[in-house]
Amino acid sequence: MQPEDIVRSGPNQYICKAGITKELPSLLERFNRPVIITGVQSFAAFTKHVQLPADWTVIQHKGYSSLEGIRRAAERAGTADIIIGIGGGTVLDTAKAAADLLHIEVMTIPTIPGTCAASTPLSVIYDDEGNFSGVQYHKRSSYLTLVDPLLLLSSPLAYVKSGIGDTLAKWYEAEAIIRNTADSLSIMVQTGLRQSVFIRDILLKDGLKAVESIEKGETSPALTNVLEAVIALAGTVGGYAGRYGRMAGAHAVHNGLTFIQETHHVLHGQKVAYGILVQLALEGRMDEIAELLPFYESLGFPRRLCDLGITENVEQAKQTIAAHAARPEESLSLMGSFREADVIAAIESLE
Repeated sequence: MQPEDIVRSGPNQYICKAGITKELPSLLERFNRPVIITGVQSFAAFTKHVQLPADWTVIQHKGYSSLEGIRRAAERAGTADIIIGIGGGTVLDTAKAAADLLHIEVMTIPTIPGTCAASTPLSVIYDDEGNFSGVQYHKRSSYLTLVDPLLLLSSPLAYVKSGIGDTLAKWYEAEAIIRNTADSLSIMVQTGLRQSVFIRDILLKDGLKAVESIEKGETSPALTNVLEAVIALAGTVGGYAGRYGRMAGAHAVHNGLTFIQETHHVLHGQKVAYGILVQLALEGRMDEIAELLPFYESLGFPRRLCDLGITENVEQAKQTIAAHAARPEESLSLMGSFREADVIAAIESLE
């Protein structure tokens, strides 16, 4: 059985509550040797809110969630009996993979609402240069995932928008995969698809309000809705629907973009948001693109290659994206058979 065929419902325990991170030491009383894996900026943001015990080991991870970076983190964690990942998607993916190597529990605390990494039992793997390598599935879900709206109020606005873009793809990718399969759908697959609709509607209704809350530095029901949609609900789409609810065209385009140096400064969710448009163009669904454009404009999502920093060697960039996205083993193949020329044509239609 493949990992994609196993239902993974989410964290073992989950709490979303303003100020919950201040209770972290009491939530870990059963453990003797907690080790934190975090980033530089994320740890600085976290420690403004929480006073940690002085004897806890802190590992600051730099770079990508690469196999070598994960190995180093696991070695430094040594005899830990739980790893606490505190940070964004790269840090959390590294923490989860390191805990998996060590066969111990992992706790996740997102400091930015950029991805669903805090609630999914998998890690997205890149090489040390930032090129997409693959997905690693883990044996455990997180022991506990904490979402603290007060902590997340300090998130850089760009990461909030990136999280919305990445999560918006859940519906478009799951719907395309399911629509293009002749398989009968289990109840769990149908549940994943319905979750994706719910998530899409939350983002389109509350996304801009959530961004305004971050700008004002004030919590709001809309912000909490978006935080939970991005961090917690998004992972349930693939968790329940398995191979029918995972990445498709939008992420295949994202993966191709990672091989273009000019896009390395562009956040994951921004690339995925662009990938949604390419996926829709591939299927000739131009009316849906037109419906999305006002939302994209309000959040500053990329609509053309130049919005991604690609202004030179444009033809080569199209070829690079298309060559990767159209590979038989890429996720685009889950929604049909597309050639490199089809992907290039879709990109050109957006230009």
